[in-house]
Amino acid sequence: MSVIVVDAAFKAKLLAAGGVAELRDETGAVLGKVVADPSDPTLYVRPELDLSDDEVARRLSPDAVTYTTEEVLAYVKGLRK
Repeated sequence: MSVIVVDAAFKAKLLAAGGVAELRDETGAVLGKVVADPSDPTLYVRPELDLSDDEVARRLSPDAVTYTTEEVLAYVKGLRK
């Protein structure tokens, strides 16, 4: 892991943001996210899914096609043949 040392002004900005801060460059491009206090598990951010609301609803609908663990394992084992 790389270590980046920040100056006092940058540190103050991060701590003032509290929790999770998104870092962007001067063009607005996202560089990353920083957790101000990594010892607090409530601050961790779950990755965002790139799914539309319709796709989420389709996947969660009662008639959605699903597979058991055994079915998935059997399929994967079949790929190895």
